[in-house]
Amino acid sequence: MAKPVLDKAKELEVEGPVVETLSTGVRALILPVGASLVDDVVAGLEEPVVPTYYNEEKGREEENPGHPDYVAAVKRYEEARARAGMEALIMFGVKLVDDLPEDDHWLKQLQFLAKRNEGFSLDAYDLDDPLDREYLYKRYVAVGTADFLNICRKAGLTSAAVEAAAKSFKSK
Repeated sequence: MAKPVLDKAKELEVEGPVVETLSTGVRALILPVGASLVDDVVAGLEEPVVPTYYNEEKGREEENPGHPDYVAAVKRYEEARARAGMEALIMFGVKLVDDLPEDDHWLKQLQFLAKRNEGFSLDAYDLDDPLDREYLYKRYVAVGTADFLNICRKAGLTSAAVEAAAKSFKSK
C-alpha cells in the first residue's frame, strides 16, 4: 500500500549542503548560520549614547543627535555591527572543502597591502593562529561579493540587511 504523504515528504526532503565553486574558484560548502549567533555577536557592541545639551528656552536637558561627535560615533558603531555580522557569517557560513593553500603567497600579498595602505591592517590577527589564517583566507581570497550575498541570503537576512552587509563587504 502506497504512503502518499510519506512519499511526498521524501520528494520534498531538503538535501544537505552541496559543494559550490565560489566566484573565486575556491570550493566550499555554504552553510546556514543561526540568527542567534549573528544577533549575539552584534549585541555585544555598545551603542553610542545621544549627547544632551541644556535648552535655556525650555529650561531642560534635550538630546542632540546632530552633534558631529555623535554622528561619527554612530557611523563607527554601524560599521562595527556590519563587520561583526560579516565575520560571523564568513566564519560559520563557509566551510572550505580543501585545506588552505600550502603556498602562503596569498598571505604575503595581504602583508604587502598592509605595509603600503594606511587603512588596511592585519594587526588584529595572529598570523600563526590557524583560525585567524582561515578567516583571512575566507575573507580576502575565497569569498567574493556575490558569494557573500549568497551567504547572507542563506542566513535569512532581510533585503535591507543584505544590502547593508554588501556595502560593508565591498568597503573592506
